[in-house]
Amino acid sequence: MSSPGKQSSSQTNKPETNNSGQSSGVQQTEKPLHVKLNETKISRRQFFFMIIQTQIGVGILSMPYDLHKVAKQDGWMSLILGGLLLQIVLLVLWLIARSYPELNFFQIIEKAFSKWIGKFISLTFIFYFVLIAILIVLLFGRMISLWVLPSTPFWVLSILMVMICLYFLSSNLTVIARLYTFLSFLLFFLFVLMIYSIKEIRIMYILPIMADGWGPVFKGMNQAILSFFGYIVSLVLFSRVEGKPKEKLKTIFQAHWFVLFFYLFIVLVSYTFFSTDEIDLVPEPVLYMLKSYEFSILARVDLFFISIWIVSVATSLTTYLFMATVGLLTVFNSQKYRLMSIIIGFIVFVIALFLGYDMHKVEMFSKYVVHSGYVFTVGFPFLMYMVIVIRKKFQKKGSRAT
Repeated sequence: MSSPGKQSSSQTNKPETNNSGQSSGVQQTEKPLHVKLNETKISRRQFFFMIIQTQIGVGILSMPYDLHKVAKQDGWMSLILGGLLLQIVLLVLWLIARSYPELNFFQIIEKAFSKWIGKFISLTFIFYFVLIAILIVLLFGRMISLWVLPSTPFWVLSILMVMICLYFLSSNLTVIARLYTFLSFLLFFLFVLMIYSIKEIRIMYILPIMADGWGPVFKGMNQAILSFFGYIVSLVLFSRVEGKPKEKLKTIFQAHWFVLFFYLFIVLVSYTFFSTDEIDLVPEPVLYMLKSYEFSILARVDLFFISIWIVSVATSLTTYLFMATVGLLTVFNSQKYRLMSIIIGFIVFVIALFLGYDMHKVEMFSKYVVHSGYVFTVGFPFLMYMVIVIRKKFQKKGSRAT
C-alpha cells in the first residue's frame, strides 16, 4: 500500500495527455479569435503601401474624364478640395480605431452596437466590400475588352483576375503587405510615362480658372471623393499595424496625400494635354494620350501602361476580398480563412458574370455602389464614433456609481 504522500506526488507529476494520446505537459488553451486575427503585424511602411495600392486602382484611367464632365477644366480644384475634406473622415476613423486598438474593424462594430446588431452591420459591410469587388471586375473586363482583347469572353477575363487575387490571398497578411510594397515600384513607371507627356502640355487649356464660379467645383467634389473610397482599409488594418496610434495616423495621412498628389498630377497632365472640347470625346484620356507616343523599342505605350495598371487593379481587388474575408471570419467566429476567401471570390465571379458587358446594368450597378459608398465610408464612421463616445460615457458613470 502506498503512502498518501507518494500517491499525491504521483498524481501531481502525471503528465496531461491530449486527444491523440500524446503528452502535452502543459494544458493548451484555444486563443480567442481577436488574438489570432491580430497576431501578425505589418510595419507602418507596409501599411502605407497597402493603403496606396487599395486606392489607386481601376478608376485611374477614367478619373480625369469623370471630373471634367462635372467641373470642366476646374476638376483639379474639385480633387484638391475633396482630398482636404476627406481628412476629417480619416481623423474620425483613427479616433474609432484608437478607442479599441487591439480589435479589428468588425470587432469594434460589435463592441459599439452590441453583439447581434454588430454582426448584422458587419454583414452589410461585407456585402458592400463584395459589391465594390464586383464593380472592379466589371470595369476591368470592360477596359481590357475595349483596349487589348476585344474577342476574349468576359468570363475568361473575370475568372483569371479573381483567381490571381485568391492566389494573393492564400498567404497571410504579412506576405500580402510585402507583395504590395514590392509592386509599388510600378507606380514609378506610371509616373515616368506621364512625365514624358509634359512636353506637349498647354497651360492655357485649364484657363480661365473658375469660369463658371464655385458651383461646378463643388459638384465635382462628389466625383473626386469617389476616387479615395479605398481609405476604409486603414480602419480594417489598424489593429494589425506596428507602432503607436499617433504614428499610424501619420502614416494614414501620408498615404492619403501621396494618392492625392498622384491623382492631381494625372488630372493636370490630362487637362493640359487635351483641350476642354477634346477631353469630352475621350473617356480614357490617359490611354489616348499615351497612345499618341511611340518609341523605337516600344510601339504601343498605352498597352505597356495597361499592363502596369492591371497590377494596381489586382492589388485593389485583393484588398476588398481580404476585408470581406476578415469580416466573415469575425461574424461567424471561424478560422477557415482560405475557405471564406474562396466563397467570397466565387460570389464576386458569379455576380460579375451575370452583369457582364451589359452597360446599362453596369451603370445602374455602379450608381448603387457609389451611393452605398457614401453611407458606409462617410456617414457610418461619424455615427459609429458618436455611439462609442456615448457608450464610454455611460460606462464611466456606471463605474463611478458602483
